[in-house]
Amino acid sequence: MQRPFEALGEYFGISIPRKKLKLNDPLLLEKPSFCEEKDWSEVVSRAKPLKEKNFLWFFTPKKPFWDLKKDWPPKRIDLKVWLTSEYIEGGFSKTYKSLVYELREGRFSVKKTLNLRGMFVEEAKIAFEEFLREAIINGDNCVLIIHGRGLSSKKEPVLKTKVKEWLERGPFRKYVMAFCSARPCDGGLGATYVLLSSKPIKKSKKS
Repeated sequence: MQRPFEALGEYFGISIPRKKLKLNDPLLLEKPSFCEEKDWSEVVSRAKPLKEKNFLWFFTPKKPFWDLKKDWPPKRIDLKVWLTSEYIEGGFSKTYKSLVYELREGRFSVKKTLNLRGMFVEEAKIAFEEFLREAIINGDNCVLIIHGRGLSSKKEPVLKTKVKEWLERGPFRKYVMAFCSARPCDGGLGATYVLLSSKPIKKSKKS
């Protein structure tokens, strides 16, 4: 027969015989000699702090890391393209500044798009002039020209600089009312909005 509490009796100094004990047996009523009842205040008063702190401890965080709330989706960052050094704009209309504001805010719908990336300067110029000619004839007042940012260029961006030069000095400059760098959704600093007029515009001084 198993006796699971036999070792426990030996621990408290009670030698429990193998025979069954009765409830009024003196062995059960007798208390162990070392288990004397003491006043708790007396125990606390005699307690002393540890001198040798040979244990490691650290403050637990206020909240577990899995309970911390994460900001998701992340907050939207509004990039103001016109405040960067790569931003370009210009025009020949008397009210080109107000037109530029409307252009960079996306208030004109883009009718056609020209992608010049990967072209040499000469072939890009031919494609640029043919594109503007067709846009003016068809009455497409707002177009988008993608030229890239020229990040692989050793000095300044080649196509981007040329597009700005062609808009200001090219054969169709009189039809360009305003132009500016595109919004991030349309290519950002690697593209340019161009607002065209169906009739030639007299060149006026920029105010």
